[in-house]
Amino acid sequence: MAAPPRRARRTAALAVLAALILPALGCGGKAENIPQVKGEFGSRPEVAMPTYPPPKDARMKVLVEGEGPVTRKGQVIVTDVDMRIWESGRALMDTYRLEQPTTAVLDGQHVSRTWDQALIGRKAGSRVLLVSPATHGFGPHGMAPAQVTPTDHMVLVFDVIGGYDPKAQAAGPGTWPASGGFPSVNVKAPGAEPVMADFGAEPRKVGVRTLVEGKGAPLKAGHSVVMQYTGVVWGTKTPFNSTYLRNGPNGFVMKDAAMLPGWFEALEGKRVGSRILVTVPGNERPGFTHTKGALGMPKDKPAAYVLDVVDTRPR
Repeated sequence: MAAPPRRARRTAALAVLAALILPALGCGGKAENIPQVKGEFGSRPEVAMPTYPPPKDARMKVLVEGEGPVTRKGQVIVTDVDMRIWESGRALMDTYRLEQPTTAVLDGQHVSRTWDQALIGRKAGSRVLLVSPATHGFGPHGMAPAQVTPTDHMVLVFDVIGGYDPKAQAAGPGTWPASGGFPSVNVKAPGAEPVMADFGAEPRKVGVRTLVEGKGAPLKAGHSVVMQYTGVVWGTKTPFNSTYLRNGPNGFVMKDAAMLPGWFEALEGKRVGSRILVTVPGNERPGFTHTKGALGMPKDKPAAYVLDVVDTRPR
């Protein structure tokens, strides 16, 4: 059979090339109508807005495919997020600068359903871009957030640390008697909040007692750590802060300044799956009330914490 004419071969090649390029173009041959995002997972993203108008409908794109477990419906999602307005570029939320990941509760009551599309079914370690009208990209009831007009568009970059059962813990029920200046700890049932009692004299230095030794990955400085925790002022029963009283595990950054006093010292080198009892004197960090990510405690009060280390991920 004779070879096809040169013009026919060139036409066929151009058709193949067009088939590869056109799906990435919008109407009129414009580039994909979403912002360009640079940076590695866990680092603050560099977001460049296109010069043309934003899309009318929500757009989602996985920028980096992670290698961890897939998030599922019914879990809470611990994630870093950079949120800004397309039209002005104004930042609305930046957990990278705050060094405080957020916990997204995808129940239709806390955040928009468009977050479900971006966060459910993603592998831990994924970076996901979501572009949405403001009325869809934030509140669950079609309301734009404060200082944002309904005609604005939201640009969100998520770094998915992981999905977790709201009652996830490092270990199961158990009782640990008071010993060596540490209070007793009782966890009555799976998922139950630890209860501390039998307090002795106030601690004079940070104390760390490992109640359960984990066997997972070690915690390293600068990495993200996911925990359930409860904290009480020394000698009291009512927690001043607790993930059990909110929505489930929270994410933290393994830096002393990004954590409550005593935490970094207690956690560095510990492994996922550990349950740790930490006691902290009131003068450990004089005048401290909260981190820049709003993680807080009563000023200059001695405290005790039970920390359940659920997960960790580099950032």
